[in-house]
Amino acid sequence: MMSENDTSAVTDGKYKVQLLSRALTVLFAFSAKKPKRTLDDLAAELEINKASLLRILRTLETEKVLLRFGDSYRLGPRVLELGHSYLSTLSVHEVAQPYMTSLAEACDQTISLAILDEFEVVYIAIEHAQREVGIQGEVGGRHPAHATGLGKVLLADLGAPQLSSLLENRELKPLTRRTITSAEALKERLEQVKREGVALDDEERGIGIRCIAAPIRDRSGRVIAGLSLAGPIFHMTDDKIPLYTKKLRQSAATISEQLGHVEDTSKAAL
Repeated sequence: MMSENDTSAVTDGKYKVQLLSRALTVLFAFSAKKPKRTLDDLAAELEINKASLLRILRTLETEKVLLRFGDSYRLGPRVLELGHSYLSTLSVHEVAQPYMTSLAEACDQTISLAILDEFEVVYIAIEHAQREVGIQGEVGGRHPAHATGLGKVLLADLGAPQLSSLLENRELKPLTRRTITSAEALKERLEQVKREGVALDDEERGIGIRCIAAPIRDRSGRVIAGLSLAGPIFHMTDDKIPLYTKKLRQSAATISEQLGHVEDTSKAAL
């Protein structure tokens, strides 16, 4: 058994299996731009002896990692299994953390990641950036969904029956004079969030605080978390909101892509 002190040996070449390394090189030669490959073009590109390459291709075909159509090969269904296995191990917090740090540093504002629990948002990660004025919040903290930008992007993804069930006989308590307190007004705002893809909390949770939020989606397209950028109103001015919104959208989209989400561009083309 390899001891803890022996792990450095993995990085030299002692434990490298050349055949396995070549097989992986062959797999990585397939891409969206080159989905179909032949023995000849792979041999020329990878500079692998044709006889050795053919053995690799036939082995990968046997394991259904590759499929053969005449003289050509394509990736097989077992590659998809690996992709799903990888995605299932991802934590939204782990994926989002480096992008949250970069966004906080770029905008000098507080970046938060939250999920929905019934009618509350629960913060699962926070990156603080302000020094002179800090946005109050901590991991595990909760706030009413109707009064936050994060809550709105999470509620906006719910189906009408589920949303109606959550709102039934629920009092939308005001946190400030700007908080939405009407179920109908909230539903109208959620429709706006769906159209625009972002939500704005304009001093609805706390006077003097503005927040922009964007959804994070998984590979099925479902919103599984919200990403927000918040700061004091003298930072979150009308002229800066568009820039912050753009950067927030980009970060949320990148995190979603890392989680397997593929953006549907067909609507944008209409």
